[in-house]
Amino acid sequence: ENRSLATASPWELIMWKVGYFLSCIAVARSFSSLPSCSSDEAELTDKRLQTLAAFNSVYTSFGASDVFNLESFISELGPLVTPEFSITAPYGGGSYDAVEDLALQFSSVNVGLSSFNLSDTGGVLPAVSIDGDAYTTKQNFAANFFPTVTPSLRLPIQSEVVVTFAPCSEKIALYRFLRNPSVEVWFRTWSWSAIHSTYQGMFDVCAYHEKYCTGDYQQYDNFTSCLAYLTALPDVPVGCPWAPLAGSSKVCKLKHKQLVPFQPKHCYHMG
Repeated sequence: ENRSLATASPWELIMWKVGYFLSCIAVARSFSSLPSCSSDEAELTDKRLQTLAAFNSVYTSFGASDVFNLESFISELGPLVTPEFSITAPYGGGSYDAVEDLALQFSSVNVGLSSFNLSDTGGVLPAVSIDGDAYTTKQNFAANFFPTVTPSLRLPIQSEVVVTFAPCSEKIALYRFLRNPSVEVWFRTWSWSAIHSTYQGMFDVCAYHEKYCTGDYQQYDNFTSCLAYLTALPDVPVGCPWAPLAGSSKVCKLKHKQLVPFQPKHCYHMG
């Protein structure tokens, strides 16, 4: 029998309200972005913060003059990330799906182009805000261009990164750099080096091609043809000056040059 709420008895009205309340809870849970986890929320948060600290410590353990060891680097970072881990960077930096690609941050990898010191915070402590699986970190550090040369160029950088963890896990699934004015200065300086520096520019790209891009990976007949092609490229991508590291440009070629010793697939991007 169909009856309206207006004619329902007090008991029926109470039961209707209880049923409505329970249905709302069920709907809220079904649309929740955070699945229920077996571990306590506070315990999971603590584990994730430990992961962030361990991730940073891998970088702070290397100095500008240290010889970089890829196997050691992977063994330290590997346990902190998921198998599907990826990292994205603005200004045409792109998206990378391998821990090896994070190696270009080190001075011994990028042939002395740049290095950074996460310990040099200028007295500003890192800040972390949490929204579900996403942890946004802000920190100050010193970036140095041409650190093996005196004097080097020191840039104060404030980075803002969104670290997204896998659901119910302390392992990192996505590491995403955000745009901000000081990071833009970093990329502008990086781009200037690619365009104007001899031994951090196209000459260096061709030298790396000669050494690492052989056999099926070879893109040019010889060093001369490589240099002629690269020096004729636009400084930054045509139509995309806000993304200097993207597209067929000098800056893009330098980016892939730094990765080619670890992954020869980057030879294709140097052609």
